[in-house]
Formats: sequence, structure tokens, C-alpha cells
Amino acid sequence: MEKGLLLPVLALIFALVFHQRRKAIRRFGDPQVIEPLMPYVSYSRPVLKAILVLLALASLVFGIARPQFGSKLREIKREGVELIIALDVSNSMMAEDIQPNRLERAKQAITRLVDRLVNDKIGLIVFAGDAYIQIPITTDYVSAKLFLNAISTDIVPKQGTAIGSAIELGTKSFTQQEETSKALIIITDGENHEDDAVEAAKLAAEKGIKVHTIGIGLPQGAPIPVYSGGQKSYR
Repeated sequence: MEKGLLLPVLALIFALVFHQRRKAIRRFGDPQVIEPLMPYVSYSRPVLKAILVLLALASLVFGIARPQFGSKLREIKREGVELIIALDVSNSMMAEDIQPNRLERAKQAITRLVDRLVNDKIGLIVFAGDAYIQIPITTDYVSAKLFLNAISTDIVPKQGTAIGSAIELGTKSFTQQEETSKALIIITDGENHEDDAVEAAKLAAEKGIKVHTIGIGLPQGAPIPVYSGGQKSYR
């Protein structure tokens, strides 16, 4: 029987006993006539005794349950992940098939991702014809977003789409903590023509690094804007 049902059952048993007792007295005659003949019989003492028994039993059950009140702060260590994003900053990322353009839309997505991080580390690599570290792996999310906002296609000297170089640099940029989960996200709009990205991804996987690629842009594509003398044209 559950402890929570014990008290109601005992209370019911006591009530039935008292009822049977009073019923037995009525069998002898009128209670008002019989009661003076039984001066030592008390109706209140058994009730009081039953109440005390129930209270004692309730205290015992309450003690066994060991309830706890109030609040207690406990420090919980959360194991974070290491995340490096390699962002394509080639000129084609300025195409406006996705508004305002592919690069800005990618930066907005990265910002939303940073806002969701908790106790995780993030780093940022930019690449076009070659790859460069823009943000070393860090937990300073405010600085990460500031650096992210400053990214443009002008920050790399060599154009192209060297995804393999980005993967290789990302693989070297993680910490040496083996127990930490590591992931590399490539955000690009073009095919790789500079190096062997597939082989670089295989080498990264062998080191426990998960490589994900996100393509940005619409299938039909769009002209690339070119600015000259303050005027915008497309090619």
C-alpha cells in the first residue's frame, strides 16, 4: 500500500469503529438514559487518541519522505563544442540573387548562430583564392560579431574559391583538446577549382573534425555587381 493512502485508510477505520461503538450502545436503549449509568465511558477521549495516533503516523511518513524546501544553487559544468566557420569572400558573394547579397545574408546567418552559442568556442576563416584566419577560436562572442561585421570581399588579396585551403587552415586552428567536439562549416557559393577539397575534408574527418558545407545563392544565379567611379554595373 502506498504511504500516501495509509492515513486516509486509518482515519476511515477509526470512524467505522466509533460508529459501531455508538451503534452498539443504542442497542441497549436510549443513549440519554444509558449514559448516566456509564460515568467512566468517554466519547471524546477515543477521538482525541485517534487524532494523536494519526498525527504521529503523519509525522513518521513525512519524515520518511524527507521533503526538501527552498532552493539550492549547484554548479553544472557544460562541455562546449568548438566551431570554426569558413566564409567565402570571393567577388561572386556580392551577387544579389539573395537580398541584400549573398555575403550579407551569410553574415546575418552567422550572427544568429553566434547568438545561440553557450560555453562554445567559435572561430572564423575567410577565403577566396587562399584562406586567412579572421577570428582565432574564442568565447568572446561580442568581438566575434564585431569582426564579422567588418568582413567584405576586399579583405583578401587573391580571388578564387580555395575550399581545400580553408579546410586545411580550419583543421589547424582547433585546440588540442581531444575530448571536445569539433566542427568546421564551409559557407560558399561556388565550386572548388583551386585545390583538392575532398581530400582535405577526409584528412579533417580522420582527426575527428566534422566538416559541413552550406551553399548560398539561388540555382539560376545572378550577375556580379562591379563598382567603378561610384557607379554600379554588373558582369
